[in-house]
Amino acid sequence: MHAELYAFLRASGATDEEIERAAEQGWLPLLAIDAYLMPGEAEHDLAGAARAAGVDEEFARRLWRAMGFPDPPDGAKVFTDRDVQALRLVAHRLRPEDDRAQFFRQVRAIGTSMSRLGAINADLIAAALQELRRSGMDDETIAAVLPFGIDWPSVEFLIDYVHRVQTRAAVWRRLALEEFEDVGAGIGVGFADLAGYTELSAELDPDRLEQLLTRWEELSADLVAQHGGRVVKTIGDEVMFVGLAESVARIARAIRDGARADAVLPEVRIGLASGTAIARDGDYFGPVVNLASRLADLAAAGEVLASADMKDAAAPATELAWTAAGHRYVRGIGDVEVWVLG
Repeated sequence: MHAELYAFLRASGATDEEIERAAEQGWLPLLAIDAYLMPGEAEHDLAGAARAAGVDEEFARRLWRAMGFPDPPDGAKVFTDRDVQALRLVAHRLRPEDDRAQFFRQVRAIGTSMSRLGAINADLIAAALQELRRSGMDDETIAAVLPFGIDWPSVEFLIDYVHRVQTRAAVWRRLALEEFEDVGAGIGVGFADLAGYTELSAELDPDRLEQLLTRWEELSADLVAQHGGRVVKTIGDEVMFVGLAESVARIARAIRDGARADAVLPEVRIGLASGTAIARDGDYFGPVVNLASRLADLAAAGEVLASADMKDAAAPATELAWTAAGHRYVRGIGDVEVWVLG
C-alpha cells in the first residue's frame, strides 16, 4: 500500500484492521473518502457521546433522528470527537427558554436539505470513481487521489454563501407576500410535470432517463428563478413553484414554451391557482396548493390550466392571454371555473 495513503488513513482514525478489510473487500476508496470527510476514530456510542458533550442522551437521540438518521445500535461506537463537538455546540446555543419543538423542526428542515445535497455530491463522487476505474486505475491509487479532488473548503464556503443569500431572499419574499396577502392578492402556486412521463420512464434506458430529468430540472429551475419565483420542491418529474400571481403565470408560460422548443423534453402539463396558503419549513399547504396540483393532472400535454382566482390575480401581467374553458370537476374539490393560459 502507498505509504502516504496508509499514513493518511491512520491519521484520520482508521485502524489497521479496517484498512486491511477495505483493501480486501474492494472499498478502499470509500474508506479514504470517509476519512477525508469525517476524520477521527469512532470511539463513542450514543450514550458516551451525550455524556462527553454534557447533554441528555434522549436529547442526543432526538437530534440524531431529526438530522435524518436511524438510532444506532446500543453500545455501537459510531461517533467521533467531532460528533461530540457538534453536539456540545448545539447544546450550548440552545437556551432553556427556547422552544424545543421549533428547534427540532429547524434541524429536520436542515437535515432534509443537506440530505439532498449529500446525495447529489455522492452521485458526482461515484461518477468520478467509475471513470477512474474505467481508465484502468487500481483502487489503491484511486483511494490515494480521489478524496483530495474534493475541494471541501470551497464547498463549505459556497454552502454558507448560498444559505445566506437564499435566507435573505426568502425573508424579502415572505414579507412582500404578506404585504400582498394583506390586500387580498395572495400567492400564486404552480405545478408542472412532463406529459407521458410514466410511459417514457419505462421506455428509456437509465442514461437517457437521467438526461431527461437533468434537462427538465435545469430548464424549470432556471425559468422559475428568471421570472422571480421559487422552486418549492421537485418530486420525480413534477415541479412545484410559487411567487406573486403574475410571476407564476409568466413562469408557467415560459416553462411550457421552453419544453416545447427543447429537443430532449416532451410537452408539459401545468396547473395554476392563487389564494392564501400556509407556509411551513419552506413548503406550502392548503386548498390553493391542492387545486393547482389537481389542475395540472387535468391539463392536456402543452396546456396551462388556471383557476379564475389565478387569472384575476395575474391581471397586472397584461401581456398574458387567457381563454375561458368553462367549469371542470376537480377531484376532492368540486366544480371549478377554469381558464387556459395562451
